[in-house]
Amino acid sequence: MKSGSLSSGILPLASLTLLLYSTLVLSNPDPLINTTSTHRSNKVLHDCDCFTVSGPDPGYYQHYKVWDFREVSFDRRIDPIPPPDVDDEDDEEFTDDDTESFPHEGGNQSMWFFETGFDKDWMSQQWDRPGNSKAPVDMINSKRNVFFTRNYELEDPHATYLVLRTTRHEHFTSTAEIETRVRNIYRCSLRVRLRILPACISVASPSNISNDSSWQPSIPVLNNISGTVANSTTALSGDRPHPGACVGIFTYHAQNCESDIEILTSDPSYRVRYANQPDYDPVTDEMIPGASTVADLPVPWTRWSTHRLDWLSSASRWWVDDNIQDSKTYRVPNLQSRLVINLWSDGGVWTGDMALGDSIFLGIEYIELAYNRSSDGSRGIDIPPSQRHGGHQKSNDKVSISDIEELEEESWEPDTDLVTGSAKKKKKKKCKKGRKGDKCRKKLPRPRPRPKNPSHHGPMEPPCRRACYIDGDNFRHDVFG
Repeated sequence: MKSGSLSSGILPLASLTLLLYSTLVLSNPDPLINTTSTHRSNKVLHDCDCFTVSGPDPGYYQHYKVWDFREVSFDRRIDPIPPPDVDDEDDEEFTDDDTESFPHEGGNQSMWFFETGFDKDWMSQQWDRPGNSKAPVDMINSKRNVFFTRNYELEDPHATYLVLRTTRHEHFTSTAEIETRVRNIYRCSLRVRLRILPACISVASPSNISNDSSWQPSIPVLNNISGTVANSTTALSGDRPHPGACVGIFTYHAQNCESDIEILTSDPSYRVRYANQPDYDPVTDEMIPGASTVADLPVPWTRWSTHRLDWLSSASRWWVDDNIQDSKTYRVPNLQSRLVINLWSDGGVWTGDMALGDSIFLGIEYIELAYNRSSDGSRGIDIPPSQRHGGHQKSNDKVSISDIEELEEESWEPDTDLVTGSAKKKKKKKCKKGRKGDKCRKKLPRPRPRPKNPSHHGPMEPPCRRACYIDGDNFRHDVFG
């Protein structure tokens, strides 16, 4: 995930070929929305060979993506499986375990994340973690805690944003997490425009979970341990969320190769925590000096603001609204990683506990990413690394996975196509009557060749003749409008 500086010299033809792939994707769920701006954005991005960022190190990233959640169309449903077509023998097989259409309340006021094309790049998670002595409340991640809703604070009737939700139930906490399907990001500049919503705001969700048992994953009985750190209702001011949860935005490879932004809803609304892992020494039972910082921000996280993490070759830097907040050289991640955004609570010392029935909502307007990728990739991980996430989540070995099909690794192929966000279809392999042999065999993806001695020294470095400065006013106007 590292972003080493790109060579300006002339490289062999193979390296020059890679230059053609150093493009970006502007991800909008509906190509009919703001098409003029989108076309202008794609033209601007096509003119870029690499991307630089503000700060002491420009980064020189080969790829760039924006996932814009501000105008998502809700006029879609998951289509039923199409009937067999005997004349079409070359259809590819798509998989999606959510083939039924879920009810929507309030006249299309919300929509599940997994119903849209954004799910191509980000997976909403569905798995559980039983409680233990340090994290006494069972956690259940559900993909139905990740959805789009209307932004009623704006006059635009089409305005929307993404929501992650966590809710305290009697015996467990229902939590939310999304993570990239790509696992070989190697240095990046990640920006998330977010707001933790005040408890007084009403959020429309796609279905009434109190009347819908299907939102909860099928899992064995968990080992809920009674007695939590704090399970009481706290008096709230008008702009405060409920206490007891943690927002995490981080790169992840392993528990000792991770860079974090964490926000505790029990903290003052201007406080945030930055760390490179590990930041805690279990032998001495003390925090590691220089590994973490508690920072007070110029803008509270209850207002819309852009939180940024730069993963560079020799430092991690954290920003809010273009103002640098912290920088660390301690244990800068040095291995290919994925990106994770979550909202969770386990009743432990770090998050505290939520009061029974309380819900906390994280709103996200967009995710922006300039990044490089390692040249060797990563295959064969059978459990999403986030389930073993260290940091301040107290993991254990009892991890169950409810939908293993979701774990297949995808790759973002650099191109200029828009992610449409349309509902995914599940197609069956068809074969003409009487056909046998190769014509009827399921098409399998060809395995990628693996190097004999894989290296983690970073991506190949094509020349960068046309660098685009993504923090410049002109660039941001062209891309975001």
